[in-house]
Amino acid sequence: MLKRLNASLVGHLAALLAGGTLTLAFAPFNLWPVSFLAPLAFWLVLKNLTSKQAIFRGWLFGLGVFGTGASWVYVSIQEHSDTPTFIALTLTWAFVAGLACLFALHAWLWQRWLSKTNALVSWPALWVLMEALRSWLFTGFPWLLLGTAHLNTPFSGWVPIVGVYGLTALSVLSGMLIYSSLKPSTPHWQRGFTLSLLTILFFAGINLKQKEWTQAYGEPITLGLVQGNIAQEDKWQPSKQKEIIRTYLNLSHQLGELDLVVWPETALPLLPRQAQPFFNLALKEAGEEAGLISGLTSLAPKQNNYHNSLYTAGKAEGTYHKVKLVPFGEFLPFEAQLRGITDFFDLPMSSFVPGEEHPAKLQLAETTLAPLICYEVAYPDFVARQAFNSHWLLTVSNDAWFGSSIGPLQHFEMARFRALETARPMARATNNGVTALIDHQGQVIKELPQFVTASLKGELQPREGNTPFMLTGSLPLWIFCLLLLEWQRYLQYRKRPKRKPSYL
Repeated sequence: MLKRLNASLVGHLAALLAGGTLTLAFAPFNLWPVSFLAPLAFWLVLKNLTSKQAIFRGWLFGLGVFGTGASWVYVSIQEHSDTPTFIALTLTWAFVAGLACLFALHAWLWQRWLSKTNALVSWPALWVLMEALRSWLFTGFPWLLLGTAHLNTPFSGWVPIVGVYGLTALSVLSGMLIYSSLKPSTPHWQRGFTLSLLTILFFAGINLKQKEWTQAYGEPITLGLVQGNIAQEDKWQPSKQKEIIRTYLNLSHQLGELDLVVWPETALPLLPRQAQPFFNLALKEAGEEAGLISGLTSLAPKQNNYHNSLYTAGKAEGTYHKVKLVPFGEFLPFEAQLRGITDFFDLPMSSFVPGEEHPAKLQLAETTLAPLICYEVAYPDFVARQAFNSHWLLTVSNDAWFGSSIGPLQHFEMARFRALETARPMARATNNGVTALIDHQGQVIKELPQFVTASLKGELQPREGNTPFMLTGSLPLWIFCLLLLEWQRYLQYRKRPKRKPSYL
């Protein structure tokens, strides 16, 4: 009895540790081989369990994943409101524990329905479908998607073809193949097959890196990205308004002549009508053919509420209202019940409404750009739709909410991944970093350090054409994974011993 209890405790701790180490696969650590090992370890700790045991162990794995990988939530709750530390810890715990339930579901589905199937097929397929569920449920939390860890690995050549969920499948499959090839009981022919398949995937990814899915379009664009580095507690203070405006104007004038000036998300604490004169001042040194794009809050007509928006001036044209809002940060689920409980639920600008699901794009001279505001860059299929028939990507953000935590660096990694998925260059303007120009292969051309007040000037080459992932999106892969699981279930059913019919 004691041995069984000890073995169970070791398994629980192993699940928690395996989940906690998964964060090391992502920025800023970038230990991408962990993306092979952690899913494999999760599968191993689910062996020979009952469904109830699997649920708890899966929850512990999820607790490790989100307790380390989404720990930055605490910073936004505690540092930017007057929420007491105990309540901030409680809210963070509730957030992490709730997300961990998805891995509990993951473990239960495996143990209840799939544990007797071929794990080389079923485990990667189930992982992809559970990430898809997490990206959709309650508006979605597409953070720490496993495939993101392969931004700079030999597998990255697959990204424009299969997207982040396809890379997730390859990552989980690779871990299973490595394990199968190392098991002493594996037959020689099977070991040779698994190693050959792994080698093919590896070298195909390297060769695919040389493939150009899009072509250069027109002339390079000269951009100036402004990083105001405004403290979050100062942003909405009336006494700080003039200082904030002066900061953005001074940094913009330092850029000289260019095609476009970009200010980050909600750069000025003003409405569009109030901000337009300052936009014109900012363009004073930029030249007659220059444009400006800035994040602002704007009034939502007929709803007596606000949009999180992008507005233009000069030669830039169009308006964009953010579609994918951040729960609790930009809108409050169960608002009637939660408002007033704690200061965190009464943060400034936490009552935004979303824009249209298929918004118009922005224009600059002869190019069309796909706008994205902050959290939207985490959604691969949304970005792919925005990028369709666009020439480059623009994302603005304000990651000051997350201080010096790992959150902003994870966010930057996802932005780079979207550039690679769509084979589009990207300009990323943020309040306090990471502000950067990114090429169509997801590589950084220029960037500003975090937490400095500065501007960045450089060129992007617009591109035309579409990657296979942009044409298909993730849905075909999700359907394929579901069919694989159904096929494996069918094979499992056929293997069951037939019962003799009873005529009594």
